[in-house]
Amino acid sequence: MRRLMYDITQRIACFGLFCYYRDMKLYGYHKVPRNKAVMFLANHQNALMDPLVIAAFTPFRTYFLTRADIFVNPVVNQIFRFLRMLPIYRMRDGRDTLGKNEEIFMGCVRILKSGGYILLFPEANHNIMRKVRPLSKGFTRILFAALDQDADLDVLLVPVGINYENASEFPDRVAFYFDDPISSRAFYNKDDIQGSVTRIKQEVSEALQRNTTHIAPDEEYAEKLAYLDSLGLNYLDPSEAREALAKYPEKRKEENRTKRSPLRSILKWIFYLINAPTIVIWRFFLKPRILEVEFISTFRFAYVIFVQPLFYILLWWICYTQLNALWGGLIVILHFLLSLFYVKTGSSRSG
Repeated sequence: MRRLMYDITQRIACFGLFCYYRDMKLYGYHKVPRNKAVMFLANHQNALMDPLVIAAFTPFRTYFLTRADIFVNPVVNQIFRFLRMLPIYRMRDGRDTLGKNEEIFMGCVRILKSGGYILLFPEANHNIMRKVRPLSKGFTRILFAALDQDADLDVLLVPVGINYENASEFPDRVAFYFDDPISSRAFYNKDDIQGSVTRIKQEVSEALQRNTTHIAPDEEYAEKLAYLDSLGLNYLDPSEAREALAKYPEKRKEENRTKRSPLRSILKWIFYLINAPTIVIWRFFLKPRILEVEFISTFRFAYVIFVQPLFYILLWWICYTQLNALWGGLIVILHFLLSLFYVKTGSSRSG
């Protein structure tokens, strides 16, 4: 029953994400073997949306490690654990909570020893900036514990580069790049733990930078980002970003920016008009309460997937009472298709 409920939830998430994102691409996940322990290591820009896309659109029944403070509510805690999300405690959660990580780490070791899949974010926090930040060594602790307990085990490390067109805006586009699996045994030396940590972190970091729009150094970040924006860069293609950054600082090309067509503007206002009740609640009452920009997309998606079905039920009921059931159904379908058309043809500038 639990597996059935998970599969149903996964299908609902797939449909919701299809309606939410203008475009989603996942490259290279077919290279991941099905019969070996795998540790996915991804950059982290967009809170819970990062693991959600992987959970919904890949065939792997993956466990996800995420920050413990989102598990505080008992109901949310049960939902997240059902979705195979495991809490990781940080110093900001209280020094006395750090001991709980040992149980989580050992649980991850058991998953890997049984040939399972785990997704971790080795940057150890999220940030909407287009860059790969220094990696924490926390994931190597889990990895080395698994390798020490089973001499025949070779956990495959799969770096995953996550790229958003505009992570906090709507409608957005996203592309995931799964790099070639890396043999952890090839970099692990039990007699040189610190050296092993350094080698593995460097290998994973370089792979993430290849598969992500990576803007460095920090002191030039704003200037380089403005330069890429001026080129109208496709942020879903890391290779295009690398080529453009290699030419920096050539003259910006502001004239290359795509101009919004009149038809596009009309469609935007139609979308705003027919969805006015839900948009007003989001824009003026919910969005201002979100303190971290990285969580905007997560809360927006949760809001839409919960509220929009209720909106359609109410719309159908109103049409049913004023007209009839058939007209109510037709109006709901037309509303849905118009909204979906806007999402699939839109740009990430609509809030």
